[in-house]
Amino acid sequence: MDTPAAPPLARTPLHDFGDALREAFTAVPVTTVRWLFIALLLGLLIWVVTLPRDRVRPPAEAGAGWSSNLKLWAAVALVIQIGIYLIF
Repeated sequence: MDTPAAPPLARTPLHDFGDALREAFTAVPVTTVRWLFIALLLGLLIWVVTLPRDRVRPPAEAGAGWSSNLKLWAAVALVIQIGIYLIF
């Protein structure tokens, strides 16, 4: 037994907004988006590196070895991400 086809959905203002947004986003070249994202990561890297030391240290009870330096590991992760986006 065949089921009847559903009636088409009514077009709402959100459809028009979504279509306009999609057209605006697809008009931006991918290379531009890539460089903007790399610039965002570089800005985040600068922010991480300039954070005060007392804001990124673990509590005094925890070990204070080199592995507890949160700025170092955040910077390493960001540099890896920047490198990946620059290569690919």
